[in-house]
Amino acid sequence: MGKILIVSGELSGDWLACGLIKEFKKIKPDADFYAMGGENLKSEGVEIIADLNELAVMGFIEVVLKISIIKKILKRVLAWIKLNEPDLIILVDFPTFNFKIAKYAHQLNIPVVYYVPPKIWASRYKRIYFIKKYIKFVVVIFPFEINIYEEKGIKVYYCGNPLQYRLNKLQKTVKINNIDNKNLKKKRYPIISFLPGSRKSELKYHSSRIAESAKLILFNYPDALFIFPFRKGIDVSVLEKELDKSKLPKETYNISNYFEESLLQSDIIIVASGTASLEAAMFKKPIIIVYYLNYFTYLIAKIIVTVKDIGLINIIAGKRIVPELIESQFTPENVYNETVKYLKNDEYRKTVISEIEKTVSALDSAKNPFKETAEIINKNIFAK
Repeated sequence: MGKILIVSGELSGDWLACGLIKEFKKIKPDADFYAMGGENLKSEGVEIIADLNELAVMGFIEVVLKISIIKKILKRVLAWIKLNEPDLIILVDFPTFNFKIAKYAHQLNIPVVYYVPPKIWASRYKRIYFIKKYIKFVVVIFPFEINIYEEKGIKVYYCGNPLQYRLNKLQKTVKINNIDNKNLKKKRYPIISFLPGSRKSELKYHSSRIAESAKLILFNYPDALFIFPFRKGIDVSVLEKELDKSKLPKETYNISNYFEESLLQSDIIIVASGTASLEAAMFKKPIIIVYYLNYFTYLIAKIIVTVKDIGLINIIAGKRIVPELIESQFTPENVYNETVKYLKNDEYRKTVISEIEKTVSALDSAKNPFKETAEIINKNIFAK
């Protein structure tokens, strides 16, 4: 028996947590699982003690605006921990919130494992000292992170990249003709997928810029088709309103729930920076990374972020291999210009795809990273 709490604070973390718990159940079928999470963990039958939909924020200003809600949820989770005293707490990303969980758990002598720890290599490196003090061990999803933690004497494991593993599985089963769009039955070129983000703040800041970018591309490429692929459970009403307002002809775009199928069909993927940008790169298609923040959030980010590029594929490559249009550079004209470079310059397009393939291949693993991680946690925490 065992009582396990897993804490994630956003959609990508919810998916990661779900994959891990699914495998953990096979190892410890009699354990009780609880979570702060969303739809993925709910579908796995985990008891939700706090819903991450209440926490869908990104950036300093957005956090400030929701601070009372965040404090209320944190208080609820801490109270649950005190009352139930779980045998293990697994944290998934979401550092500011999860650090408070870790510190409290440490006071109660509850072991804490960090699955996908914060990107200390991108900003606020000193957080590594907090991790060393309060976390039993970390499981990372990028191989270059191993040395970072080992140098400080922190126990660290790398079990492969879950995104790459999922894509490897999907590409064996996904059929392009599953896309729910009659426009794809006739030849359309280029087919461009826009991934504007899943958080409300991202959709708020990105939707109008993306709609205007699509209009500009359409003006010069009248046979273009635009796909907006979302996973189920994301509120896309903000995007729908902006598309209506832009008067982009409805027959030229589709908001789709066929996420992987859409990306496989695309000629170019234009994606908001974040986990989705790495996932998009794994489809080995030309990509353009975009992002726009609240202005004050952007100023703060400029101070604390230590990496030159913000796109994960560029960070892993150690150089800029795909274009990034961030803040003031994220304009319809710039999106159009980068799109045209891919469409008109075959050599450039092939070079970018080659660099993407080389970078992504370093993350490939034949093993199931969720299964490996569950086994490592069980061995370190529960095995006698």
